[in-house]
Amino acid sequence: MGAIIKVVLLFLLTVGSYSSLSSDTDNPMSLLFSKPKGSITITNVDEQTQEPIPGSQYVITEANTSEVLQIVTTGDDGIAKSGLFEYGPDYVVTQRSVMAPYQINEQPYAVEIKKEETVVTTNNSFPDYIKQAARTEERSVAIESVFMDVAVLKQLPELPNGCEITALTGVLNYYGYDVSKLVMADEYLAQEPFKLLDGKRYGADPDLAFAGNPRDNSGFFAYAGPIVAAANKYLQWIDGHHIATDLTGSSREEIIAHLNQGNPVVIWVTLDLSPPNINYAWYFHDSGQYFEAPVNLHAVVLNGYSGDQVDVMNPLEGQVSYSADAFFSSYQALGSHAMIVTGE
Repeated sequence: MGAIIKVVLLFLLTVGSYSSLSSDTDNPMSLLFSKPKGSITITNVDEQTQEPIPGSQYVITEANTSEVLQIVTTGDDGIAKSGLFEYGPDYVVTQRSVMAPYQINEQPYAVEIKKEETVVTTNNSFPDYIKQAARTEERSVAIESVFMDVAVLKQLPELPNGCEITALTGVLNYYGYDVSKLVMADEYLAQEPFKLLDGKRYGADPDLAFAGNPRDNSGFFAYAGPIVAAANKYLQWIDGHHIATDLTGSSREEIIAHLNQGNPVVIWVTLDLSPPNINYAWYFHDSGQYFEAPVNLHAVVLNGYSGDQVDVMNPLEGQVSYSADAFFSSYQALGSHAMIVTGE
């Protein structure tokens, strides 16, 4: 009988010690039968440099039910710690967001908690088009060099004045659309021929249509509007997953921001980046407005930059580099015309 009393007293003392350590329950008996718990520590680093990535958000779910249990975010040290979860069930850690310009890591990480702390190490990398980047003092990422491999597409010999539609076709090809410059010019580009009426030359408003025909030496040009319209007409016809947008009026910084997002830009400059040579004119068909036209206008694909240079797919010359200052000065001198194709 004395032995039984000793066992009971030992049991009660043990329960009391558990009770003093717990804040989860008022019933000390339940602690004797509760499952042990552990936490998940998530470490997020740059794949190449192993630098910590702050501000990454992760979702922790229960594997069998997909129930969201907790959302955690990495601190400046690239580490996020969860609350306590029971041993036994499987858990899944999935990255929800990461700071730009890193790509989301879509790999789900299966976790089985068998100890007080289970560590999961994840990494992120930059998109391939980012060639060089550096961390700032604020721990963000400053992109220093990008390049998108837009294949060279020449306008000659078929389109002596078709630089704009050729540049657009190069961008469409870059995104995987199998279309030719001639199809884009002949079937999708709005064109208006020149006419002489009462001794006056009438032609298209280049914001609305191509002035003349890009196949002809006497053709002139179109600004971004008709090129955007041609792109969207084609993309709608084939049920594409991109959309064209007019960027006319964008600043240099805004254009660079589009490159940083992996989008090549069709942009209007002069042939040799010299000042616009305006020595031709016509009246608009619709409004009768007198229009003075630059004869050295050219459209190219801006597809990268590094330092004080920009990379350009030039429909006349191929892949070339220019001084960034000279390039953007020419862009602005012509009126800052540009357009872009992006995913919907």
